[in-house]
Amino acid sequence: QTYKEYKIKKSWTMEFIAGVEGGGSSWVCALAKNGDPSKIVEREVYETSGNPEETLSKVAEWLRTRSFCSLGIASFGPIDPAIDSKTYGYITSTPKPGWQDTDVVGRLTRDLPKNIPVRFDTDVNAPALAEFYVSEEKISSLAYITVGTGVGVGLVVNGKTVHGLLHPEAGHVSVPRYPNDTMDVSDLSMFDCQNWTEVEAVVASRALVRRAGLDTAAQLRNLSDDDPIWNVTAHYLAAMVANLVLVVSPQKIILSGGIMQRLSIFPKIRERLVTYLNGYIPTLDQDRVTSLVVTSRWGNNAGIIGALYLAQTALDDNKKEKIGQHNILTQFFFFNKKPDTTCTVFLFLAVGAFVFLRRSSSSSF
Repeated sequence: QTYKEYKIKKSWTMEFIAGVEGGGSSWVCALAKNGDPSKIVEREVYETSGNPEETLSKVAEWLRTRSFCSLGIASFGPIDPAIDSKTYGYITSTPKPGWQDTDVVGRLTRDLPKNIPVRFDTDVNAPALAEFYVSEEKISSLAYITVGTGVGVGLVVNGKTVHGLLHPEAGHVSVPRYPNDTMDVSDLSMFDCQNWTEVEAVVASRALVRRAGLDTAAQLRNLSDDDPIWNVTAHYLAAMVANLVLVVSPQKIILSGGIMQRLSIFPKIRERLVTYLNGYIPTLDQDRVTSLVVTSRWGNNAGIIGALYLAQTALDDNKKEKIGQHNILTQFFFFNKKPDTTCTVFLFLAVGAFVFLRRSSSSSF
């Protein structure tokens, strides 16, 4: 059965999970089978306007008219993923005009049932989680890098996406300049530091368009694989990956995004990574790096599939929590053959409260 056959149902079905990917140019909504987030059964795309309400209202209406049992939201950032924060669910200090301090989770869930599990994360942490779960190798850590209009990095360590002071923003780390690269990118950098060579400022599509003397990012496709621009790009990405290896030590590094659709860059990155680390990581040689640095299995669909994996993990964790609560109560009331003093007091108070409420209810008539 397909989603269309369930559409007439008024109740929220356990058959599907929902995902939303918020990007700088578009917002993608999708439904997938519960238990198989990569099996998308319905999909819709909305253009990202300069007015958050205009965009989010369309996404919210799409969600309101669908039936699903959990929701994952993966958004461009920076975001606030801390559940106990006053601004949880917000896009915060983004450079995208009009989108600063936007309550994404609040707007998208306003008209949904309150008991639907929701998980919110970055649009790079989400696909990192998806890639981690489907990895054919037994790993405990993974880095996901997207290179396109910007550069983003998502991290999974011990099966969890990394949060802390904020969330990973490694696309803005500083790397050594490529020899004789004097292109001015100060206007493309996020930081006020004269000698800070920010990765995003030198390899995102705007930088590559400027470096190649082109008019649009679409024209980058016309460059040959032998164009010198790709050696420069590989240098900067290899330097960033080296930093990730030294700081996080990920066992798998996925590179995705529009720029990384040019597969000829991968061998250049791998070769430079091994050269730059100069044998400092004994387990990383030219053979190992081939399986360490790889492309995404989902290509440009990685973001929305990542959002669906957020939905799946939110649902699974919610089930585990309910099972845990049920087990505690079951053990407390039925399997505690020799109740201690605490159990006895608790039961006495519970019975007393029940009797009191019954009497209060009777006296009100």
